[in-house]
Amino acid sequence: MIVARTGDSAVVDDQVVESLGRRVARTRHAAELTLAAVAQRADVSAAYISQIESATANPTVRSLARIAAAMGVSVGELFGSTGDDQLPTPRFEPRFATAPRAALTPGASGIWDLTAAGSARIFARLVHGEPGDHADPVSHPGEEFVAVLAGRCHLRVGDRVRELKAFDACHFAASDPHHITDVSDDLLLLVILTEE
Repeated sequence: MIVARTGDSAVVDDQVVESLGRRVARTRHAAELTLAAVAQRADVSAAYISQIESATANPTVRSLARIAAAMGVSVGELFGSTGDDQLPTPRFEPRFATAPRAALTPGASGIWDLTAAGSARIFARLVHGEPGDHADPVSHPGEEFVAVLAGRCHLRVGDRVRELKAFDACHFAASDPHHITDVSDDLLLLVILTEE
């Protein structure tokens, strides 16, 4: 049972239960699973999952663990953020610029930062003809998306390596060691990083 303690008495935190219900429903829909499919995998009733989603049931951690596993996520992912289930929106001024003149990254001759100053969750770069700080294996929090706009290179993520050519892309967990090698002179990459 999910509870919040106030003094010596335990009270059910309705906000947490409602937020959890929304998360379970969203996760199930994103996984394209029916109530019956999740119920069968988790060994609980479809009615119970429906009650969790509508915040009329207060599930145990054990049943949540089974439901999360049935949907391929962790229990922690089902709790996500609190309140209205939305992360606060960062405030910063929009950045309009011709990409090659955006802002040359210090210490690099062919890497332009496309991100607005003050952005804390997403970073975008345009890379021309060099791997930059990804010449050697790196890892960091968040996700990374690499798209080749022109030229070619090799991208290694963990123990997997692929040659990427124009219009090839890769989206991966940035915590996996990754680096870029065998860069052609005409390489033009769009790199988008997100922080956790």
